[in-house]
Amino acid sequence: MPIRRFNYTGRKRLKQTDTRITLCEPGNGTVTFDADLDLSRYELPDEALVSVEAQRQTSWMRFPFGAVGELRVPDDRELREFDWPEGILFRVRVTSEKQPRGLLLAEASRIRPRRREEVEEERVPLLPVKPDEGLDDEVFRVDFSDRPTLLINSRVGDWRSAAKDPVFTAMAYPGAMREILARILYVEHYHDKDDDEDWRSQWLRYASLLPGVTDLPGEREEDRFDDWIDEAVASFCRRFRMYERFSGYWTGEDAR
Repeated sequence: MPIRRFNYTGRKRLKQTDTRITLCEPGNGTVTFDADLDLSRYELPDEALVSVEAQRQTSWMRFPFGAVGELRVPDDRELREFDWPEGILFRVRVTSEKQPRGLLLAEASRIRPRRREEVEEERVPLLPVKPDEGLDDEVFRVDFSDRPTLLINSRVGDWRSAAKDPVFTAMAYPGAMREILARILYVEHYHDKDDDEDWRSQWLRYASLLPGVTDLPGEREEDRFDDWIDEAVASFCRRFRMYERFSGYWTGEDAR
């Protein structure tokens, strides 16, 4: 007969699908990590503190990630206490900021990180890119016939390389993101971030988790839509250094 385990403290268990950890090895002998955290479905206090911990045997490191209502990714995520990355496990903890301060409210433990190459192999792109013969003199267009797809004029030839070009990236992707978010909020009138199968939820969740982006406006807060979209696009551009990409090309200094 299976043993039932009861959570008498009321502590919430975070799903590992909402607490993804990716190991990064930049090539300079260091190991860092990225944390993709989605805490929106757990009804946790906005002021509750979020931390990510790494541990292997007696080695341990803790990284503060801000608060539930305003996640802040620390600049320094180097795992310098570990001589090698194999065997490191992670834990995400949410603790109370109010009395009783430090009370553990939610946790995901024994998170096994993935390496960057594994994530790249498994990832379904949020914005797939395809060539298209019917764009006439348009260089690109966002197509909404199924899920959003960035169409590139097939007349450019090597469209895969064009999609990675720093000028094209800096000019096309922020605009595409703005168009997609505007369509979701203004045309589709959609506000659910919790449906993992719906492309609209995936885009809203992605935008909401970008650093510095405020809470997603409610259905009746249309006067906030434009500002929220601006925040998301601006944060996206900062994260991927869009200005540096363009400026590097324009000035002859490669910023890729």
